[in-house]
Amino acid sequence: MYPVTLKLEGKPCVVVGGGRIAFIKLGPLLQAKANVTVVSPEISPEIEKIFLEGKIKIRLKEVEPIDYQEAFLIIAATNSAEINREIYEKVKDSKLVNVVTDSEIGNFHIPATFTRGKLQISIATGGASPMLAKKIRDELNERYDESYEEYLEFLYHARLKIKHSACSIEDKRGLLKQATEERYKDSIKEREKFLLMLE
Repeated sequence: MYPVTLKLEGKPCVVVGGGRIAFIKLGPLLQAKANVTVVSPEISPEIEKIFLEGKIKIRLKEVEPIDYQEAFLIIAATNSAEINREIYEKVKDSKLVNVVTDSEIGNFHIPATFTRGKLQISIATGGASPMLAKKIRDELNERYDESYEEYLEFLYHARLKIKHSACSIEDKRGLLKQATEERYKDSIKEREKFLLMLE
């Protein structure tokens, strides 16, 4: 496996299936601002609500290859392992396909993930145990609390200032390392002093 982070904003993504698992898979796609279409003869009330809010498109029908031939990414989330495998087999050489019914097929897995602003932490087990991935995610979720959202904003702005400064490469590295010290995570005052120093 080769871990990557995809930019999906505006990309056509198709979720095949209209049940609970399909609904769960929609969340991260919408968070990534993907252009999502759900294909299923029936959809859950939760998916219908998202559709009525104008966040996704719906095709109330049995899936056909034409429904996903233009997709950048496909999630095969029907309750039929046979249909999910068929989708994968048709496009596996040209599309990103996640198959929810069988971790041994599909050409990518979706890790257990949480975000704190610009911080994103993902845990994957290569399909061996999604439950363990979620358990580790929940443990890290408690450790890296909401304070990291503001801290990452500070690090982002500090990095931009350092990058465009006239300092030597060695000094820039030193400043970048200094910005990750614990005192800056815990103190807004210390962050402000650091940023002023970079003016």
